Amino acid sequence: MCDQLLNFSFRHTALGASLKTNKTGIIMKLLSYGLDLRMEPRLAFSLRGYAVDVMRASLWMKEDRNAQDFLKLASSMELTLKEWGHLYPLLKRLEEAFQTIDITGLTIYNRSLGMLEADIVFFAPVPNPPSLRYFNVFNPEKSAAFIFGNTQTLLGHRQTQPFSGLLAQAEIAAILGYGDSGLDVAGYSIVNNWFDPQQQGNDGLSLGLATSMGPYFVPAEELEPRKLGKGFSLDLQISVNEKPVAEGHFKEMNLSFAEMLMEAQKTNLQKADVICSGSPLKPDSSFQLKNGDCINIEIQALGVLSNPIGNSNS
Repeated sequence: MCDQLLNFSFRHTALGASLKTNKTGIIMKLLSYGLDLRMEPRLAFSLRGYAVDVMRASLWMKEDRNAQDFLKLASSMELTLKEWGHLYPLLKRLEEAFQTIDITGLTIYNRSLGMLEADIVFFAPVPNPPSLRYFNVFNPEKSAAFIFGNTQTLLGHRQTQPFSGLLAQAEIAAILGYGDSGLDVAGYSIVNNWFDPQQQGNDGLSLGLATSMGPYFVPAEELEPRKLGKGFSLDLQISVNEKPVAEGHFKEMNLSFAEMLMEAQKTNLQKADVICSGSPLKPDSSFQLKNGDCINIEIQALGVLSNPIGNSNS
């Protein structure tokens, strides 16, 4: 069942109403991908069901359109976040240029520019973040408190989460990068902060087994029209094995991401750090997954994060 669910397309869902924020009326979505898990993650943008490799697209624009500026772009998300303020406008121009180009069969130096997203491996948008920080801004008594997560157990979209019995916690992740005024939120993604109820009270074990993130990185500027108070006008839906089990929204955050950054800055923030909001939903038994299940976490404008649940010998 999960193999079918993993081809689920966000733009065909009720929550997938588009935000018209750029010239083409399409939100730019970036991703980190490989053809298998052994590959070094490469940066791409999502285009009509294809992952378009940023470096190959830049080389093609130079060869076919004599556009030199795009060669300044980086091959990975980590390098891009290092100069986010400078590179984001270039990425946006590149993505907008390809909205009117048929990429079917396009190659550069015998390498395809675009690969079907169904055929690639999704890494977490930032595959190796320096740190994960978990806030709980929907709890008024603990909004300013945070703990550190385990970066070694980070999973991408469609990657198998090996432990049964964990509870899903659907959150928004803010990813940091260097903008024109210094370190700031560069973009957002979906995060599933898996929780082991058997280890409640032991944060290292209860939250350290797995964190899923993806599929996309949506630049912060693209979501500006959806900011509402300290939160966002973004709806959330969780489905297990195609059956909706919960709905919520991110409007009533007690801290904004800017305020979370202020709280966290005492702990040496870096580019590519990930700050998680906490979930607006309280987990119950319907969020507890067993072997063979598949969970979809859908957040408006950010996409659908899917993970099958597999076996573990741990």
